[in-house]
Amino acid sequence: MVEMPLDPDIKNLLKMMESIPRPDLTTTDIKEFRNFAEQSALIKTSEEVGEVKDMKFEHDAVTVRTRLYTPENAGSGLILYFHGGGFVFGSLDMYDGLCRIAANRSKTRVMSVDYRLAPENKFPAALEDALESLRWVQRSAKELDIDVEKIAVAGDSAGGNLAAGVCLKARDLKLKPPRLQVLIYPSLGRSGASMSMTEYSENYYLTEKDMAFFGKAYLKQPSDILDPYFSIINHPNLSGLPEALVVTAEYDPLRDEGETYLAKLQKDGTQATGIRAKGMIHGFQNFFPVVPASKNLLTMIWSFVGNILT
Repeated sequence: MVEMPLDPDIKNLLKMMESIPRPDLTTTDIKEFRNFAEQSALIKTSEEVGEVKDMKFEHDAVTVRTRLYTPENAGSGLILYFHGGGFVFGSLDMYDGLCRIAANRSKTRVMSVDYRLAPENKFPAALEDALESLRWVQRSAKELDIDVEKIAVAGDSAGGNLAAGVCLKARDLKLKPPRLQVLIYPSLGRSGASMSMTEYSENYYLTEKDMAFFGKAYLKQPSDILDPYFSIINHPNLSGLPEALVVTAEYDPLRDEGETYLAKLQKDGTQATGIRAKGMIHGFQNFFPVVPASKNLLTMIWSFVGNILT
């Protein structure tokens, strides 16, 4: 396959990032790092949406904050969105701009979920919050004015892990499954060495050092990496799952595991569509304010999702 050059706007962005010192994840207090991430986030740039409402639900003595985005002329579907951030950072505010775009382009309600973060809350806390958010919106379908048959789970990076994990958990616990899973450059667990991990784990935003830190922060013990609800790519049975859209980025160390997962879904009989974003890096959707190609990709992704949930 012919390798495309880096998108020129992504290339310029990477150069700009090199000039801005980023706190070292391994030595910086996690709260300081989260503050840095929030302050430097480009994706807070937003557009108008019909209505935005902060909500919350409770499970097992845990309160989970959410934010509901309802676009003008919304259909009856709902996209349940889990943000990225390596399980250790990310928030409703940080992803506000992206959720507004998702709602407007899909013409579908979007519910952003502020799941518990690591290292304060270890695996499977985030997955538990994600699964319970699905059960909550299903129970609340009438209040939310949605069709329980038209719920998608979606997420990027770590959030993609949660969206895929929710689908597996729902199937294995015999719960009502989502209609669709949308996995954007997801972190799904290693299935062995890959070309993309070898070639792109340095100098392309997401680094090997970052990934090692995120894993150590989120997992209780090294053996958790073998848990099939974390290393989802290694789950022995991927049949009977909701239809999937798997979006990968050409210059992303996680690209090959996302595409391997796509192939495994298809092999096990799950309808799945794959998109490789050429010239893009991990996290590309976060950069839509300064990367026009990223915004175009967001329009394509969420229009696709909206068509399915119509």
